[in-house]
Amino acid sequence: MRRFITTLDELTSRPPRHLVLLYSGGLDGTYLLHLLKNTTVRTTALNVHIGPPDPASKARGLAARFGAAYQEVDVTEEFFTESVPAAIHADAYYQGQFPVGSTLSRPLMARAAVRVARDVGGDAVGHTATYMQNSTARLGRSVVALDPTLHIVAPFLGSNVSRAAKQARLAESGVHLPDAVHSIDVNPWGRVIENGSLESPANRLDESVFTLTRHAHDCPAEPAELTLTFAAGLPVAVDGATLPLGDLVSGLNELGGRHGVGRYSGLEDTAFGVKNHEVRESPAATVITTAHRALANAVLDPREHSLRTLLSTEWTTTVVQGGWFSHLGRSLRRCLRDLDEPLTGTVDLRLYRGAVTVLRLRTPHGLDYARLGVDFHDWMDDYGFATWQRLMTFADTVRTAVDGESPDRRDVDEQPDPEA
Repeated sequence: MRRFITTLDELTSRPPRHLVLLYSGGLDGTYLLHLLKNTTVRTTALNVHIGPPDPASKARGLAARFGAAYQEVDVTEEFFTESVPAAIHADAYYQGQFPVGSTLSRPLMARAAVRVARDVGGDAVGHTATYMQNSTARLGRSVVALDPTLHIVAPFLGSNVSRAAKQARLAESGVHLPDAVHSIDVNPWGRVIENGSLESPANRLDESVFTLTRHAHDCPAEPAELTLTFAAGLPVAVDGATLPLGDLVSGLNELGGRHGVGRYSGLEDTAFGVKNHEVRESPAATVITTAHRALANAVLDPREHSLRTLLSTEWTTTVVQGGWFSHLGRSLRRCLRDLDEPLTGTVDLRLYRGAVTVLRLRTPHGLDYARLGVDFHDWMDDYGFATWQRLMTFADTVRTAVDGESPDRRDVDEQPDPEA
């Protein structure tokens, strides 16, 4: 029967047989490998990366030091064929504040871990997220959705060990990991920074946390202008040059960051009602979403647009809370993709000192009246406006005739007392 192991005591006293641990060489994971070395559990440390691996990473050597097998898996292709397109279709800004980040990578990490567990005969998948991180739900729910027979190991949910204590314990074993001031999670769609001086939103924002984007004062004096081409809701070209989505995102991250685009600071809700302060950098996501929203506004009719807004919010909330592989998450993703089918066209943008401005929009499916020319005005001349007005006011007319004076009539008739 599947177990949810949520404390270090339970992990060491009743360990699984073979644990696949998501591991990137950081302090928390290394501390956990150190504890597991003297238990009966077999451990495979799995480093899942998006894009080129960090050449400075010591993950492989540290895993070997503590007796764990080590594997690396690259999910970059899946990130750009599955995760990023879904985020673009949904204009996925969590609570309208900032583009999602680790929400896109965690399901891929969980799926890679499940696959490795099957390959090596593992009976558990583990991670080091805490109760203050929504990644706990994203990883745990994803693993269960993909393989409900696997145990879930999340020992830092119920065991709170300070970073200083972890460092001291590792130092006794001859491992010295520098204490990072902030916790940082990076993928091509966004860079998320938290902890340290960012713990409290009452602290003044530390400019040094930004590495992808320039301060407005340091941006070029002249703006940058570009044209994004969309097909079925996804960007396919920049300034007429067709590009793979990964290359397109990489280029916009560089260009947008140089012009200060894509800085965010806000509070993210957690599963327990408290909020976690985060700072984010998402230049490409900001540029693409701005253009995509403008195109959707031009193409979709009022009911389509209203429904899409509702579904976008629901999908984003669902996947933030770990429901990427849930029936609801998959259904909403398909619906948003289908709604985007007519979103084809080009959007001209200006990037200047942190701002993104839509300069021009051209689409064969646009509903703006200007494209109809004189035909539009001829049609409107033949329209029965008096009939439209009668029908539009029909409900108000009937209710006033039956019930008497409207309750709000006094707002019109009563005059304020000048001496009051």
